Amino acid sequence: MVRSARRSWRWFRRWPVWSLRSPALLMLVAVEIIALLVTAAVVPRLPIRHTDWLIFAVLGVGSILHMELVRGVERIREGNRANTPHMDLKSVWTFAGLLLLPPSLCLALVALTCLHQKVRLARLQMFRWLYSSAVVFLATEASAAVLYAGLPAGQYPGLPHSWTGVAVIILAGAMRWLVNLALVVAIILMSSPKTTAHDALGGFDNNLVEMAALALGAVAALVIVHDPWYLALILPPLLVLHRSLLLRKYELAARVDSKTGLNNAMHWSEMARGELARAERDDSAVGVLMLDLDHFKRINDTYGHLTGDAVLKAVADALRKESRDYDLVGRFGGEEFMILTPNIDPLDLNAIAERFRRCISNLSVTSPDTREQVTVTASAGVVAYPQGGSDLDELLLAADAALYRAKESGRNQTCCAPALAQSPPAEEL
Repeated sequence: MVRSARRSWRWFRRWPVWSLRSPALLMLVAVEIIALLVTAAVVPRLPIRHTDWLIFAVLGVGSILHMELVRGVERIREGNRANTPHMDLKSVWTFAGLLLLPPSLCLALVALTCLHQKVRLARLQMFRWLYSSAVVFLATEASAAVLYAGLPAGQYPGLPHSWTGVAVIILAGAMRWLVNLALVVAIILMSSPKTTAHDALGGFDNNLVEMAALALGAVAALVIVHDPWYLALILPPLLVLHRSLLLRKYELAARVDSKTGLNNAMHWSEMARGELARAERDDSAVGVLMLDLDHFKRINDTYGHLTGDAVLKAVADALRKESRDYDLVGRFGGEEFMILTPNIDPLDLNAIAERFRRCISNLSVTSPDTREQVTVTASAGVVAYPQGGSDLDELLLAADAALYRAKESGRNQTCCAPALAQSPPAEEL
């Protein structure tokens, strides 16, 4: 009996939900409890008519058909989630249901779409799926409250026939989008404090697609009222919206290093050439810093590749935090990082590089495997434009040569390219 209880306790403690930080865990529980309580209060509010069941069936079938048609795209999107909101295009059907169905059937439609997502599409952990579903419930209920309060008595559910009614529908859609976004961004920031608010918001383009889906939901409701057969015309633009989200993800992947979130080598080089062309026009100086982590292979061999990836991410976050908004920070592969600093005094470049190097040496990263604290140092090579080279290729060769000298001289230090080294030393920034 005691052994069985201990095994049950160990199984309980191994649930992935316990990996969340305490604030995120508390928010997850609070949101799910509030969603249950609000749902229980809303469900019995309005009666269900016979035609409501027919509308529910039409929207349910439309949602399932839609998601089955984009199943391959959604599998790719689900498999590449990052710390950004997941744009949920099922809202086309649930928002149409929100306008036409009483709250009980509308929430049943939301539940149907969430269950279908879990069974056929999502590979999310259970606690993440439950939170996502609770967020959709609360966003739908908040939107329903706007419709209930804004439309004249007896017109909800249903489509109003006035400009003021259309304005209320727009407000309801904005409320659904805002509540959903706020709850998702909050849990992202609480569970991953290093994620910036800008990254957590997911970008303007993605949120614009979510708004377009809500607008299509209002159009779908209008089509159902007048002629449901025309719902088939809703599917092609939905498929295009799904493809646009996937295209956006591929475009981002082509520019961003997946392990660190920094610019990858190709995108960094492209942007660096643009900065050098601007510096040539403005007759200004630009610094190029090449940093390489010391004995990084030893970290991978000693602690494992998961720890190595954690170190790379920590270094990237530190460099991003230490740099200015208009500096270009990138990863060139392996353990090598590049920083381009526009509008600098070449005499200050050595001190700037030393600041970056020290911020790396001050890091302490917890190994995901052994829970030990891991430290790392870096060597740096620096060069200035135009003193050290006339184009990016020459600057990279000069910075690489300076980095090689730093490695040969004992590591964990900064060396300057010859043209820069001849300049008088600058005071440390």
